[in-house]
Parts: sequence; structure tokens; C-alpha cells
Amino acid sequence: IDIEAWIHRPIEVRRAEIGTGKQPGKIKRPLNAFMLYRKAYQNRAKDLWKHRSHQIISQMCGKSWNLESESIRNQFNAWAKIEREKHQEAHPSYKFTPTR
Repeated sequence: IDIEAWIHRPIEVRRAEIGTGKQPGKIKRPLNAFMLYRKAYQNRAKDLWKHRSHQIISQMCGKSWNLESESIRNQFNAWAKIEREKHQEAHPSYKFTPTR
């Protein structure tokens, strides 16, 4: 997946995403750097580790993330910052409220 294009998706698309997913009407949190990394490499990981669960794929992505160079991590951190800013533009009244 092209992360650059994904984080710059239009506000209308972001707002339309609210109606999809497990809980329609709920605004999802913006993705952090690791979640963007996982999103970018999950298809490649699925090809490498066929017939593995999402949990194993996530563990492999986590190990891979720890081995990445500082420049790659900085790039994903910069993308995460843009993602937060775009999320705020699309949903100005959003406030993260975790359930207990």
C-alpha cells in the first residue's frame, strides 16, 4: 500500500470511512507510526508467512520494525504526524475516549 497516498486521502473519504467497519458511526483513531508501518508491510508479510494468523503477522512486523534504520522510523513518524493533522482536519471535535 502507498502510505503517502493513504495519509493524504481527502477529508470526504475520511468522513465516509465512519460509516464502515465493525462499529458504523464511530470515528477511528489516527494510526501511529508502527500501525502505518504494519499497514504498509502486512501484505508482504502475508506473502512471506502464508497461512499465519494476523497475530503472528503483527509479531513479525514488530520484530521487523525494531530492526529498521532510524531514517525509516523517522519517515513513518513524520507520516504519523501528518495522519494526526489530517485526522484533526476531518474530525475537529474528535477526542479519544478509551472504554474501561
